[in-house]
Amino acid sequence: MSATTMLIAVLLGMSATEVPPREWPDVLQKDLDAADAAMRGSHPGTVDPRNPGFGAQLDEALALARSRTDRVTSYQGYWWAMKGYAASFNDGHVSLNALSGAPVLPAQWPGFLTGFDGDAQVVMTVEGGPGHPPLGARLLSCDGIDAETLAARRVGDFSGRWNLQASRVQAGGEVLLEQGNPFVPALRKCIFRIYARDKTYLLQWKPLGPEARKERLDDTRRSFRPANGWHVLRGGGYWITTSSFNADPAAGNFQQLTRLLQQLTPAADALQNAPLVVLDVRGNTGGASHWSIELAQLIWGRRAVEALRDESWVEWRTSDANIAQLRGFLQKLTQAPDTSPDLIRMLETVTDGMSRASARGDLLWREPSEVPAAPVRPEEGGDLRRPGRVVIVADASCGSACLDALDLWKRLGAVQVGVETSADSLYMDVRPEALPSGLARISVPMKVFRGRTRGSNAPHTPDIRYEGDMRDTTALEAWIRGQ
Repeated sequence: MSATTMLIAVLLGMSATEVPPREWPDVLQKDLDAADAAMRGSHPGTVDPRNPGFGAQLDEALALARSRTDRVTSYQGYWWAMKGYAASFNDGHVSLNALSGAPVLPAQWPGFLTGFDGDAQVVMTVEGGPGHPPLGARLLSCDGIDAETLAARRVGDFSGRWNLQASRVQAGGEVLLEQGNPFVPALRKCIFRIYARDKTYLLQWKPLGPEARKERLDDTRRSFRPANGWHVLRGGGYWITTSSFNADPAAGNFQQLTRLLQQLTPAADALQNAPLVVLDVRGNTGGASHWSIELAQLIWGRRAVEALRDESWVEWRTSDANIAQLRGFLQKLTQAPDTSPDLIRMLETVTDGMSRASARGDLLWREPSEVPAAPVRPEEGGDLRRPGRVVIVADASCGSACLDALDLWKRLGAVQVGVETSADSLYMDVRPEALPSGLARISVPMKVFRGRTRGSNAPHTPDIRYEGDMRDTTALEAWIRGQ
């Protein structure tokens, strides 16, 4: 942008990153074309013989987004068209994220927001003053549209996987937000049920700033991300919090997890004999699975982990972009202190194998399994069961590598408490693809899981449901000790 153009933008109150309204349809078309090219060129689904319908899914997603071009006259229109494109894949690993410098999405609210409590949508956060339904009031309809349909149209169509309880919990608070989406009508009045009586409320819209928006939406989700760490429980045992499995050595979470494992390693015997170990993964949306494997080896013992027979494997899409992404990540890991040698060795194996497969013209490369040829027999390893309880605390945020952690820990005997988790498809390990506008990036899965016991987009359901506020760690800890 030239100095003159930037000055005009400032005078008009327009962000320097914005594009004049008449250019937004072109911005959308170019970003859609780039996203579609990245998906076709690097997503394993396009060459997956077990998913012959994926090509048609790509065509339908692109056609839907293009059909909205005529109504795109602003950044908001661009954003929601792109969000709808990503959501149509119903895959949490295909997501759209704003880049630094993109305009802030404006938001308005009527002074209260609803969230999902089971299948019901109830008021979960409200500002003081008259004219608002009380906390706990159940939303019945708005402008003649029933609450279930309203949520699916206003939020589900632009977030995806709306059949999952976790998706509704995580995104349901946006039903009564106005965020400039031109593809859904503005709401005027809603009907709530309060103590067996129905009452209509006219919606009085007012601005909601970014920080306040985050706080109010957190209230509707009733979850949060605690800090990584651990402490000794009163009465014996350990509470271990891993709210992220980030594998990026430049990230603070990576360094925290590295320190956590270093601190717990000398206590391996105590962990394996503790009467109670709590594995807290609240807020954990994934990362890399090696963290959960190393924790399992500390808590149950290496032999118990190795005794599990795993018939699953993965295949990687051998595109140049995918190989370059993994090579760059491997370089970062090798330059970082305290990086797990197992993680480096795994990435070296994958990048070398994909490169050789690509040179042969193979579109998919099967990663060799590291599973032992046969499981350890009990008579060889002794009693591999640990004497105490292991409890997993998980919320609706749990996805990707967090789900892999639950797959492993529950097979080892852990009990899950909390609420239903999120879910993932069989396409995973994403790379970011920055779009030409510089406003957003789309994530593109690079591998496909084969033989996984947990099905595609299947969540983990708790063995014991927790009905309290998942943010209240003190109450949660007391409840677990009393189980």
